[in-house]
Amino acid sequence: MNRRLTLALFAASLSLLSAGAFAQYTGPGATSAVTTVAEARDQRDDQPVVLQGTLVAKIGHERYRFKDATGEIDVEIDDKDLPSHQAVSATTVVELHGEVDTHRFKPTDIDVDHVRIVSTR
Repeated sequence: MNRRLTLALFAASLSLLSAGAFAQYTGPGATSAVTTVAEARDQRDDQPVVLQGTLVAKIGHERYRFKDATGEIDVEIDDKDLPSHQAVSATTVVELHGEVDTHRFKPTDIDVDHVRIVSTR
């Protein structure tokens, strides 16, 4: 019984340690995250991105227009991924972590995994 309890606690602690990590491979052959809208438009599907700018408009359910110094692109942000502790307006500078999402018959957009507020202008 004691052995099973120890094993269960060990497994639970491992799962908790790995759940919150945003680890990614950074060694040889790794690709760096795209950092501008202009770069994101030319990338392959699922390329990681980290964009900094503003959400200038809500264009649908969980869909927004994002703008940085190089242009605008549509982004998809699940409601649960928006910061719950602070409102985000068109003047709030945010950092978006996600992936490029290419499509055959519609423009490339970004599937956002995490939103971080940088500052309020």
